[in-house]
Amino acid sequence: MEIWVDSLVEREIEEVEIHILSDGNVHMRGVIGEAGFAAFVRVRYDDSSDFQFLFDTAGGTPTLEHNTGIMKERFGLDLSAIEMIVLSHGHWDHVAGVLKVLDMIGKPVPVLCHPDALLHKVFTTDDGKRHEIGIHPFYQESDLESRTEIIVTKEPYTLSDGITTTGVVTRSNDFEKLTGNLEKITTTKDGTEAHDVIEDDLSVFFRLKDGSVVILAGCCHSGVANTVEHTVSQTGSSTITGIVGGLHLMDASKERLTKTVEYLNQYPLTTIAACHCTGLKGRAALMYAFEESFKDVGAGSVLKFESK
Repeated sequence: MEIWVDSLVEREIEEVEIHILSDGNVHMRGVIGEAGFAAFVRVRYDDSSDFQFLFDTAGGTPTLEHNTGIMKERFGLDLSAIEMIVLSHGHWDHVAGVLKVLDMIGKPVPVLCHPDALLHKVFTTDDGKRHEIGIHPFYQESDLESRTEIIVTKEPYTLSDGITTTGVVTRSNDFEKLTGNLEKITTTKDGTEAHDVIEDDLSVFFRLKDGSVVILAGCCHSGVANTVEHTVSQTGSSTITGIVGGLHLMDASKERLTKTVEYLNQYPLTTIAACHCTGLKGRAALMYAFEESFKDVGAGSVLKFESK
């Protein structure tokens, strides 16, 4: 397990800026929504340098390219400046747009993911019909390998100073379980098909100069409480001030929602920007529990976190 060591950080983060490019909700004139998630991230350092990357690539529709164009006009957002693509996990609504993004930016940049994100993932409906919900309806691993470098790892990975992926998230509590349709997904490893526990789920955390920590999640299939707990273990800091992205609470029980709120209440959160698969129930529970810090976000939203 990689532990954060402050003495090794050469630059420190002054600001994290997250632009939500794709989401089912829309929060800016001109952009359009889709059942996918993607975020452009710009990190500014105390030496005036920056690092930019794309977190997830949405669902393979024209939405991402359209919204990027609108946000370029409004905010000067430029995908050609990104230095890496990070995939939160291997579900279609996060990975389908990878090849299109590479076309849009006009250069090969590394794609980072857990190895399981590249496997076949099959959702079986109650009537027995099987649907591939991973990368394979859109491209093969060999297609991606022919275009750019793929960094596959189960471990935390440092993208740049102060920016690290969680790696495989430790699932330590008893209330964040895979439920609903997530129980109907299988994957095949070494020739054996079995229930997919979505081990490929990862998030990214940012350690700012003032010691605060911000978490960016794709779907948080490991559970938001588990993800925060894992991040605290990785960073050694409990100053979690921001959580952005999908938290997959759409089918959470009342008990899980209650325990999630109780858990998050112990942190000095100033921003909870829950979107995508958080769902109406999850967003409502978080909105009422964290009235001052909850942010209603969607495609077109921009969130900024600054070191104090």
